[in-house]
Amino acid sequence: MRFTKDERLCSKKIIGELFSGKEVHKTSQFPVMAVWKAIELPSKYPVQVLFSIPKKKFKRAHDRNRLKRQLKESYRLKKYILYDILSAKRLQFAIVMVYIAQEKLPYTTIDNACNTILKKIAESV
Repeated sequence: MRFTKDERLCSKKIIGELFSGKEVHKTSQFPVMAVWKAIELPSKYPVQVLFSIPKKKFKRAHDRNRLKRQLKESYRLKKYILYDILSAKRLQFAIVMVYIAQEKLPYTTIDNACNTILKKIAESV
């Protein structure tokens, strides 16, 4: 499965709602934290995702880009976990995934965390 442009969360209004903390759900599995909300999206996909790597923790852009690529790839390979459930229930979610570790970790750690988070979100539906 591909990670298309329509699956990316770009709406400033929806992003603001997610970061405001009102009626949102949070979960974390080191080194990733996820914030999500059931919301009506302007997309045909059941999930739109935003990946965030804080500039405060990783000053160099190439470090942030690498971590973001790793998060995206992990999500792309595991997104079917959410898609099956949300499509069946006709729900749409907006999700922000934030890298919370202080240092760069190996891909396997990020992948395991992303997998766990997606399962937790699927269970909460």
